[in-house]
Amino acid sequence: MKQPTAPEQVLAQPLHAGDTIGIVTTGAPDPASNPEAFDRGVARLQDLGFTIRLAEHARTKEGYAAGSEGDLARDLLGMFEDPEISAIFCSGGGLTANRLLRNLDTETIARNPKIFLGASNPTILLNAIAARTGLVTFHGPATVWDWGAEGDVPQWTVDHFMQVMSGTPSAASLTGSSLSALKPGSAEGLLYGGSLSSLRALLGTPWEPPWDDAILIWEDVAKGTDYLDTVLTHFRDHGVLDRISGMIIGELASCEPAGGRDLEDLVEDLLGEYSFPVVSGLSFGHTPLKHTLPLGTNISITSDGPTISISGKWLADD
Repeated sequence: MKQPTAPEQVLAQPLHAGDTIGIVTTGAPDPASNPEAFDRGVARLQDLGFTIRLAEHARTKEGYAAGSEGDLARDLLGMFEDPEISAIFCSGGGLTANRLLRNLDTETIARNPKIFLGASNPTILLNAIAARTGLVTFHGPATVWDWGAEGDVPQWTVDHFMQVMSGTPSAASLTGSSLSALKPGSAEGLLYGGSLSSLRALLGTPWEPPWDDAILIWEDVAKGTDYLDTVLTHFRDHGVLDRISGMIIGELASCEPAGGRDLEDLVEDLLGEYSFPVVSGLSFGHTPLKHTLPLGTNISITSDGPTISISGKWLADD
C-alpha cells in the first residue's frame, strides 16, 4: 500500500461567544441512552455563550447506533455545508464511527473548514478528516460525557478548551504535574492520534494518517496492559513505529497492569528498539481533567522537563 502524505494544512476560524455549534452523533446513540447527561451538556455549552443546533439524528437510536451510516454522514456533512454553523461537536463516543468513512465528502469538508471536535471513538473521524483534507481537527470534551457530567466540569478543562477554541497563544503549552519521560529525546511533527483502540481501525485504510515524522498521541480506557501490547504491536507490524518521530501517552483511565506488567514495562519491552522520545501522563481523552488537542498541526516534545507544546498554527487568524 502506498504510504499517505500530509496534505496542505487547512485552518478553521476561531470560535467566539454567540457562535453556533452543531452537535452530531457519529456512532453510538449516547444522547438517546443518556438524555439527562446530554441535556446538561447542551445547557453548559449554552452557558458558555454558544448557540446550539442539533443534527437530525443527534438524539435518535437504531439498535447500537444513532442511525444508518448514510444518515449520520449526511448529518455531519450538512453541518459543514451550513454557513450558520461555526463548529461541529460530537455528542459522545461508543463504537461504529468508522461506518461513516466511505460516505465522507472530503472535498466538501475542505471547502468549508470548521472546528470539528470529538473524543473516544470519533478519534477515527478526527484523524481521517485531518489526513484526507488537511483540516486541523480537535480532540476535546464530549457533550455527553464531559459537559454533561453530573458534577462540576473541572475549571481547568473549561479554560483550556476555551483558549484553544479561540486561538489563545498561551494554550500552546501543554503542561501537567503528571508528565514523565519514558524514553529520552526531542521531536517535532504533525500530531495524530487519540483513542488507541479506535485509531487502530484506520490502519491499512485510505483514511490512515500520514505517519512520516509524525507524533503519535494515544490513550485508552479500561484496557489491560496485555491488550495495549496487542494493539501497539499491530502498529509496529504495520510499520507505524518505524515512521513516527515521537510518542505521547495520555493518562490511561482504568487501564490496569496485566501479569504484573505496567505501562513502563510495556514501553521498555516493545518500544526499546526505537530511538524516538516517549512522554507519558498528558491529561486528555477519558479523564475529566483534559487538554483540548489539535490534530494535524505541529507538536514539539522533549524529555527534558518533560515538555509538550503546540508549535504549529491550529486556527486561522481572526
